[in-house]
Amino acid sequence: MVSQTGRILLIDGMSFLFRAFYASAWAGGYRQTSSGVYTNAVYGFTKMMLDYADLVRPTHLAVGWDVTSRESLVRCQWYEGYKANRQPPPDELIPQFDLVKEVTEAFSVPNLGCPGYEGDDILGTVSTQLAEQGHEVVIATGDYDSLQLVSEQISVKILKNGGKHEHYTPQSLLASRGISPEQVVDVKALMGDPSDCIPGCPGIGEKTATRLIAEHSDLDNLYRNLGACTPKVRSRLEEHRDQVYLSRKLATIIRDVPIGLDLESAKWEYDVNLVKQKMEQLEFGRSLLKRIG
Repeated sequence: MVSQTGRILLIDGMSFLFRAFYASAWAGGYRQTSSGVYTNAVYGFTKMMLDYADLVRPTHLAVGWDVTSRESLVRCQWYEGYKANRQPPPDELIPQFDLVKEVTEAFSVPNLGCPGYEGDDILGTVSTQLAEQGHEVVIATGDYDSLQLVSEQISVKILKNGGKHEHYTPQSLLASRGISPEQVVDVKALMGDPSDCIPGCPGIGEKTATRLIAEHSDLDNLYRNLGACTPKVRSRLEEHRDQVYLSRKLATIIRDVPIGLDLESAKWEYDVNLVKQKMEQLEFGRSLLKRIG
């Protein structure tokens, strides 16, 4: 490990890759090499990685990945229905999962993952470790769950359409959403998340969940003071208490995954010739090649 503090950019690999794939797929742009290899997601991922590297100017860069099937996730051991609604990825995307890692390796960027855990857990663990060592960390992701990781040393950039993003610090999170990073999970526990099959409390949406947590500080204090709620809300919270606490467990990013980041291997430095060779192999074209070096 290097002793100096740095600015580390951590990228949510799946978030970048899926966004890159669908952004081009909507326009019918299933980019392929002359031999028929699909590269549209890998091309878009590479462009986005370079965009955020230019924006953040990191000293180090790493990418976190999901590396396991849904059924083997630790959260599926807690709740069988977790992410049960997820559809298999498109056939055109499947071979690009390995191909994109060949590209990041060409850039000398570490690919981080651990069986049973999701990319959020990888980024949560590594960002916490780095912040404790005094480094500045920037997480780039499309997942609002990552807002629970925000601190004075960890900021989060949430991807938006059109190449834009929202930048979150503790101060901007409070200003825009009225909650602290510590309260993000409790709001999610109440409102649930259909995209991940996190049940939450039926009948309580984001607006009510945010108000309840802002008023009562946290979920535990809310349940200690149910008498302050309207009869309708109190009834719902009482009926679904176990489900709400399960939802909080599912939504909480795990920060003690058995993984670490060797900063020496994550320096944002790369062999220009090696990168160009990989890009030429994938027929990426001049516009991206010009950005190398």
